[in-house]
Amino acid sequence: IIATGSSSFDLANKIIEPMTGRAFEFELLPLSISEIKKSINLDRDKFLELLLYGFYPAVVAAKSVVEKEMEIKNITTNYLYKDIFIFEAIKRPKALEDILNALALQIGQLVSVREVSKVVGVSRDTVERYMRLLEQSYIIKRVYSFSNNPRKELSKAFKVYFLDIGIRNTLVDIKRVISAREDKGFVFENFFFSELSKNNTQEIFPGKIMFWRRRDGLEIDFIKKEGVSVSAYECKWKKQDVVFSKFLTDYPNARTEEVNPENFY
Repeated sequence: IIATGSSSFDLANKIIEPMTGRAFEFELLPLSISEIKKSINLDRDKFLELLLYGFYPAVVAAKSVVEKEMEIKNITTNYLYKDIFIFEAIKRPKALEDILNALALQIGQLVSVREVSKVVGVSRDTVERYMRLLEQSYIIKRVYSFSNNPRKELSKAFKVYFLDIGIRNTLVDIKRVISAREDKGFVFENFFFSELSKNNTQEIFPGKIMFWRRRDGLEIDFIKKEGVSVSAYECKWKKQDVVFSKFLTDYPNARTEEVNPENFY
């Protein structure tokens, strides 16, 4: 028996008996760049198109812009709302939509549950519950801060990213091309996070993906920690010389890399 997508919601709610030793769980996230490059000639224009419409197979395979917009809209409305509402008995669907829209506008930024609850007009407990549900549905992922020195570094803060950038853009703006957008840097940052997450699903013991931020505001977008190995990635829309010196002062053995659209696709 293979259970995928919304089937897992239904089974989780109905099966009481544990499946330990009789079931294997695989995380199948949207297509990765390496998978797409096997069948598509990935030039810069195609790469920017992927950053707008996302990486779900049906969206990538669609031939025209109109078809891509229809596919990602269908995935967003049917999957985000229909399945979650049915299987989780959401009592306040409008609140879930408002929370998701608020998170879509804050990718790459520190998220305050208290502020989201004020904006949406629901309790903090409701925001937390719905965020957990959105994570369990593989729509969003919370990324926490990396810290070995709480005096200088944030240790409890978190950010929120979408596991598919197309869904995020559908909630915010799916019409404007990436190069003309004010949020293109955050879009690229979210895309890179999703690629790191896809790589993690191929590892038996995946690394932890975090971010680094000092109390004085100095920040690095992503830290991947695998055992004692630490890799630091800074995302930039345009190539520039990123200074990692202060991070390397505290973590001298870390690997560092600047990532931008030019060196990625």
